[in-house]
Amino acid sequence: MFYLISSFVGAIIGYITNYIAIKMLFRPYKAKKLGNITIIPQGVIPKEKANLAKNVANVVENHLLDKEELHKLITSDKFKTEIQNMISAKIDEFEMPNITEIIKTNPQKIAESISNFVMQMIASKFPFATAMISEEMIKNMVLENMDLLAEKINAIFDIKKVIDKEKIKQNLQNEAINFLENESYKIIQNLEIGKIVENRVNSFDERKLEDMLFSLMDKHFKFINIAGAFLGAIIGLIQAFILLNL
Repeated sequence: MFYLISSFVGAIIGYITNYIAIKMLFRPYKAKKLGNITIIPQGVIPKEKANLAKNVANVVENHLLDKEELHKLITSDKFKTEIQNMISAKIDEFEMPNITEIIKTNPQKIAESISNFVMQMIASKFPFATAMISEEMIKNMVLENMDLLAEKINAIFDIKKVIDKEKIKQNLQNEAINFLENESYKIIQNLEIGKIVENRVNSFDERKLEDMLFSLMDKHFKFINIAGAFLGAIIGLIQAFILLNL
C-alpha cells in the first residue's frame, strides 16, 4: 500500500511540475515586480520574442520559402498552365459590349459629344452657318433620333468582329509567361520575406503567440506531462523502497 501511495504522489508531483514548467515558458507575459524588485520573472518565450521572431524568419526565408525554389515554382510548367487557363477562362467569361445598349444608356453624353463635334466642323468650314444653327439644336436632334443612330452605328461597327477574343487571349497569355520568366525573379529577390515574417511574429501579443505554439505543440506538451508523471511514479517507488529497507 505504501508503494502505491508513494508512486501515486510521485506521479502527481511529476505531472504538476512539468505542467508548471511548460506554463512558465509563456507565463507571466510581463514580469511581476514589487517596486524595482522582480518577484516573478517574465516567461521565457515572451522575454525572447524578438530572438524567436528572428530565428523563425531565418528558417522561413532560408529553408521554407527559399527564393530560388520559389522562382522555380512560379516558372514551372504547371504554374504557367494554371495562369494560361485562368486568363483563358476570364476572357471567355467576358461579354462583349453592345454598342446599341451603350448609346441608349448614355444618350445625353453622346448627344453632347456629337453636337460639339458637328459645331466645330461647321464653325471651321461654314462659319456663316453658326448664326442659324446652335449646338443645342443639334443635340436635340441627336436625342430625338438616338434609337435610329444606335441601330445604324451597330450595323456599321460590329464590335465582335473588331475585337478578336482569341487574339487577345493569346497575347495576354504570352505576356504573362514572359513576365513570369523575365521579371518575377527580380521581384522575388527584392522580397524581404524574412523581415515580413519577423515583423509579423513581433506583432503577435503574448497570448496569441502562446495559443499558436500550443496549437502546434499540444501533443508534445501532453507527452511531456505524462512523461513527468511516469518518472515521478518511478521516483516514488524508489523512495518507498529506500525508506522501507533502511
